Amino acid sequence: MIRIEGVHVMKRSTFVALFMGASLALGSVTAMAADAPPAATTADEFIRGLVAPPPAPGAGVRTRGIALGTGAAPAAPATATAPAATAPAARPRVRFQVEFAFNSAELSPRATQILNELGRALSSPDLSPFRFQLSGHTDATGRADYNVDLSRRRAQAVRDYLVQNFSIPAARLDTIGLGSQMLLDTANPASGVNRRVEITNLGS
Repeated sequence: MIRIEGVHVMKRSTFVALFMGASLALGSVTAMAADAPPAATTADEFIRGLVAPPPAPGAGVRTRGIALGTGAAPAAPATATAPAATAPAARPRVRFQVEFAFNSAELSPRATQILNELGRALSSPDLSPFRFQLSGHTDATGRADYNVDLSRRRAQAVRDYLVQNFSIPAARLDTIGLGSQMLLDTANPASGVNRRVEITNLGS
């Protein structure tokens, strides 16, 4: 009986440990996804993620006016509705994985696949009126200043590919290198998911 009970206790402990570990892992993934822009791998996904949403209609604010009359009793103040000031909406932003040669800004053969999808999206009527910013990101390994320079050169490599292969005007594509300043997975600074490029719609 003792051995059987011991087996049951061990199984329950093992189950609890596995359940807690899975829950913690899921929580970490959920937290990372909540802070991250959506990922895109196809032209349609780039278009959906980067099209600027229409501005939300303002609820309006009430303002006072004065009505002038000739009667003995003063007229009640008139009210009017004026558009409410609204906070600017967050700019549409999408992340995507671009493979480079190790410690280099040279695009790998696999990188061209997703860049071809991005190029088709940026050439579409939905996105052609807009300007965009390409931001390069690295993981947290290596020196911070080196990572900033590497991420900048990688963002420029993406821009150059789009300009050369899809005739997209270079003036539509700004580039910036952020190094490891905006890690996607802060719990795992060296994770490959942090090595990425993001594209942001800057408007027309």
